[in-house]
Amino acid sequence: MTVSVNPAGPQKGWLRIRITGVASTDNGGQGEVANPEGVTLGITRAFLHTITQSTGAANLSIGIGASGAAPTDICSAMAVGGLTGKFTFLPAAEAAETESPTALWTATTYLDLTASATMVGFVGDLYVEYIRLSAS
Repeated sequence: MTVSVNPAGPQKGWLRIRITGVASTDNGGQGEVANPEGVTLGITRAFLHTITQSTGAANLSIGIGASGAAPTDICSAMAVGGLTGKFTFLPAAEAAETESPTALWTATTYLDLTASATMVGFVGDLYVEYIRLSAS
């Protein structure tokens, strides 16, 4: 057996995504981000830093899917009221999700954010850690 470090192999990075809440509750209505690397990314961790909370009693869902979708593989219906100044690991110890995110973000999919109610007034930063995955 031989092994070697592949300099063109998987790499990792972080994204910081500023979220400024809007009134929309449509699928992907809080916003969406295209894959920034153009290759499949394995999302390993995500954190939400809430700077100011929303005026509405919104639940935030975040996931990887088609444009305008409402996926929940990173965070499912997390209540964002009362989180001002909090740094929250996602998923936020929800009953259905107790493991860290393991979503695959392909080159043609989006990171979608959807809310159940208005998020006007919400400001926060979503930190997403990922590993670039190699096809070979």
